[in-house]
Amino acid sequence: MTNVYEFQDKVFDYVTFFSYFLYIVVALGLSASAPQYLDDLLFYIKLYVSIFLIYRFNPFRRTKFTPLDAKIAYNAGIFLLVTIAINSVIKSYIDLFKSYLQLFVNNKKQQLLS
Repeated sequence: MTNVYEFQDKVFDYVTFFSYFLYIVVALGLSASAPQYLDDLLFYIKLYVSIFLIYRFNPFRRTKFTPLDAKIAYNAGIFLLVTIAINSVIKSYIDLFKSYLQLFVNNKKQQLLS
């Protein structure tokens, strides 16, 4: 059981740090495909966290609250906040950036054709 616990703990840490890295990449606009990767990763993280919380804290079993439970519960709150607030801000920022980029490209095309 300890090996499974340690494995979950390490994998969850790596996935969480990778998602933070993707948020930075998306916010800085360093990759065009990063938003899709971030959406996919967040979907699987939310799926894992929800299944974990349902399994660990269902009313039909008694569990001892572990540091991994605390970490996952905290990250569940963070992911809810991110999903509700920050994701919409980042997506609107990306849409605005894409529209400015499209205007720039169209302007350059017109200059080349003139």
